[in-house]
Amino acid sequence: MPDFKEVYELLRTNLTGTTAENLNRAAVEGLLSQFPGKVSLVGGTADGSAIPQSGPALTKSMIVESNVAYLRVGRVAASLPDELGAAYRALAGTNKIAGVVLDLRFADGSNDMAAQATAKLFTAKKIIAGPLAVLVNGETRGAAEALAAALHQAGSGLIIGSPTASAATSFKEFPLSNGEQLRVAAAPAASGSSMISRVQPDIALTVTAGDERVFFDNPYQTIATGNTNSSPVGTNFLPYVEHTSEADLVRQREKDGKLIKAPALNDLIREKSDDSDSDENPASSRAAGPQKQVIRDPVLARAVDLIKGLAIIRESHS
Repeated sequence: MPDFKEVYELLRTNLTGTTAENLNRAAVEGLLSQFPGKVSLVGGTADGSAIPQSGPALTKSMIVESNVAYLRVGRVAASLPDELGAAYRALAGTNKIAGVVLDLRFADGSNDMAAQATAKLFTAKKIIAGPLAVLVNGETRGAAEALAAALHQAGSGLIIGSPTASAATSFKEFPLSNGEQLRVAAAPAASGSSMISRVQPDIALTVTAGDERVFFDNPYQTIATGNTNSSPVGTNFLPYVEHTSEADLVRQREKDGKLIKAPALNDLIREKSDDSDSDENPASSRAAGPQKQVIRDPVLARAVDLIKGLAIIRESHS
C-alpha cells in the first residue's frame, strides 16, 4: 500500500471540492472502521456515552409469523433501551406477542452502560416479557457482545447462531484535543476479571458469511446452493418448513382432547403439515388467499420455531 501521508497530501491539494475538515473526518472514520470492536470514539463525560454514529440504534422492528416480535439492533448506543421499549409497545399494541427475537448479528457499539440498561428490559420482564431468542454471529462485537453475554448469564433467553467476535479484552481511553477520547483494545483481560468473553450459542448453526448476509437483507430469500439447511448437531427441530399457526394447533388438540407435550412438538408440526398436504382440494385452498412467505434464514427460522413451540405449550397448559 502507498504511504498514508503521501495519499492524504495528494488528496488535500488536488481533490476538487474537498476541505481540510471533511478530508480529516473521512480519514479518521476510515481508519477506525478497519478495527471494528477494538477502536472507538467515546465522549468526554463520565458516563462513557458513545459519540453519535450514523443511523439509529434499532434498525428494524416488525411482526414475523403472525405473533413473534422481531427487533434488530444496529449498534448499542445510549438511545437503544428507549428505542427498543417504544418499538415493542407499538407492536404489542396491535398484536398478541408470543415472544421476541432480538437480532444482534452484525451489531456493535462501545457503550457498555447502554448494554446493561438494555439487558434490564428483558431480565426485569416489566417492559418486554415472554420467551426471548437472541441471534448472534461472528460479527456481534463490542457492547452488542456484552448485551448478549448479559442476557445469557441472566438466563433471560436462548442464544442462537454462531460464536461472537472476540475474547475478553481490556480497553484504555486516551484523551484527544477536541475533548473526546479514543478507546483502544489494549490487552486480553486478566483471568478472573469481570470482562465478558466470547459468547457461545445455546443452539449453534453454521451459515456461510455470504449466505448469512443474503438472509440478513431478506430472510425470505431462497438460496440455490450452500449448506444452510442442514440441521445443527444436538437438535431435532424440523428444518425450514412453512410454519403453522400455534393457535390452530392448540384448537385442534383441544378438540381432540389431547395435551400438547414438548417432546411431541415436532411430530405435531409434521402432522399438521401432512394434514395440509392431504386436503381434498389443496389447489383451491391455495387460491383462496395470498401465498404465505416462508422464512429461509436458518437462524431466524429456528428462533421463531422455538418461540412458537413455547407458546403452544404455555397456552395448552393454561
